[in-house]
Amino acid sequence: MKSIRVGISSIGSGVGQSVINSCRLSSLPLYTVGFGTNPMAYGLYECDTYAYTKSFYDKGYIEDVIAKCKEYEIDIFFPGHDDDAHIISKHLGLFKENNIAVPVSRQSLIDLCRDKELMSNELNKMANIFVRSYDKTSFLAAYAQKEIALPVIAKPRDGYASKGIAIILKEDDFDHINEIHIVQELAVPHQDDPLRAQFDKQLKQHINPQISEISIQLVADREGEIVGKMISYNKLNNGVPIEIIPYENKAVWEAITPLYPVFKKLGLRGPFNLQGRFTDQGLKLFEMNARFTGITGLRAYMGFNEVEYCIKEWLGLPMQNDPLVLNYNHFGIRQTADKSISLTKNPEVKKFYDQINKICIKPQQNILVTGATGYLGRNLITKLLKDYPRTYSIWGYVRDKAVALNYFDPSLVKLFDYQDFKKGVLSLGNVDVLLHAGFTRPHGTDKEIAESLSFTQELFTKAIQNQVAKIINISSQSVYSTQTGTPHLESELVSPESSYAIAKYASELLLKSLANTQPHINYTSIRLSSISGGLAGFNERDLLSKLVTQAQNAEVLKVYDGQQDVVRLDIRDAIDALVQVIQSSDTFEPVYNLGNEKVYTLSEVVDQVIEVSTSYTTNLSPKEHVEAQVSAKFGMNSALFQETFSWKSRYALSETIASIFEYKK
Repeated sequence: MKSIRVGISSIGSGVGQSVINSCRLSSLPLYTVGFGTNPMAYGLYECDTYAYTKSFYDKGYIEDVIAKCKEYEIDIFFPGHDDDAHIISKHLGLFKENNIAVPVSRQSLIDLCRDKELMSNELNKMANIFVRSYDKTSFLAAYAQKEIALPVIAKPRDGYASKGIAIILKEDDFDHINEIHIVQELAVPHQDDPLRAQFDKQLKQHINPQISEISIQLVADREGEIVGKMISYNKLNNGVPIEIIPYENKAVWEAITPLYPVFKKLGLRGPFNLQGRFTDQGLKLFEMNARFTGITGLRAYMGFNEVEYCIKEWLGLPMQNDPLVLNYNHFGIRQTADKSISLTKNPEVKKFYDQINKICIKPQQNILVTGATGYLGRNLITKLLKDYPRTYSIWGYVRDKAVALNYFDPSLVKLFDYQDFKKGVLSLGNVDVLLHAGFTRPHGTDKEIAESLSFTQELFTKAIQNQVAKIINISSQSVYSTQTGTPHLESELVSPESSYAIAKYASELLLKSLANTQPHINYTSIRLSSISGGLAGFNERDLLSKLVTQAQNAEVLKVYDGQQDVVRLDIRDAIDALVQVIQSSDTFEPVYNLGNEKVYTLSEVVDQVIEVSTSYTTNLSPKEHVEAQVSAKFGMNSALFQETFSWKSRYALSETIASIFEYKK
């Protein structure tokens, strides 16, 4: 299914964040684009990418948003702020002309929501369930006529999130009421409410008691018909719900239902929220918002994913019979969340960072290479130390630090082992790049493969928890079938044929699953072909190594079948390719193939070994063909990697073979 491109504005708001969370819980193929003005907005780094726009208070905001929607090919757009939704509602026709779906109510309903006095006066004519509201002058008149008694609450006329609220307990408090306020009667929880005593206590202290509130969430389809509804009983902190319990009360629905036709006529579309309390006189509402809310994401965790419903409804996608059902077996709690973002992720933040810091605080990036004493890891570290001594601080993860000291200068490479990892000596929070090459070889035992996979799971989990900015997992071409046609593409279904191959594919899935919980983390798995060449740590069990040894000894080079595929990537090319990945600031694809485009038959490889051997020995090995039925197809298409990282292999097979002769000499 083609990716659905979702635009979310006001990405730094609680509503914007809530929409993102809901999208991430959906199984739909969504690609999210965060719209906003703040490069340090939390939600920006929860999206797949971001687009800077004008503020919704700026002239030309709508034109700018539509231009950005077209640039990013947005299918559906969600405003994440009250004022944003209000402005958008005035220009729905423009969005429609540009084929951008916007699940938002019409201006007439949003205008009513934004004026609490008008809301109360108009809707109480149809259903007397809204707290009475007054401007300052009419309140003072009503109080003088004893039409309303204290205490009352004064709120900004178009305020939100409990900002600017004043509790009026006595006449001396009237000075706290100003011209921007509307004054509302208090909705006091009923006598049997478990938090009634706490409510009364806070009220006496001039504290706005943000407890015992009920939040009614309605969702309407494109025609304005109500298709989903739920209630939660909430405790708030500074206007933000932090404790949410499912709530069901028949009397609430009986009070609300008569207003459905009114809401529809006023232009209700998509999400709609009503807030109030259940009092001794029944339901009393004091707030309406024609938008998603800060707990939209939490409701999605509880099964009520209204964002996903709106995407399906507005884009005409298939839908189950009961698309919006709350899980009454769950309750919700909320707390602040943290993110650690690489400065390379956003040039605007980096620019600000440089402005406030006159000196470079940390010039080097810490790169952790697992499998540091292995063939790939050892030579990669050597390359980084030689060519990029001031760019990277090298950390090596090894099985045996005593052995590793034979290869590395401890003043240049910090060495860690499993005990360091388990005891917290290895601080993953200080790692900028993780390159995971520490895995048993293809000929490892099942026990060794299982241990490698277990460590990979531990490592990736901790790396994601510590929000390591860039993670590169070295996977294998072995995830592909050796019996089907080549060259293999990243997009095709894999078919592992061994325990090792299954474990390598499992490592890819682990990384993808974990990293998707933190979209700002840049990760990839490199499906590496067999590598070869005469550098330190060369595997003597490699085919080329065996053939070169036989040629050095003038042994007969027996070729069984001879038509099976052989692909080798020179170790020097592999190292250069990985350095390109390490240095790249682009967003990675989840998987890349990395191999040599040239595929040889075994017979052709033997011919090249014999030809190269003439430069190293006068006793040439004879070639002997042995009839056999050996079928193996290798070869990957590495075009995606080449294009992304501007890389191309430099070494021919003959040069790789020559390097092995040199190494063995």
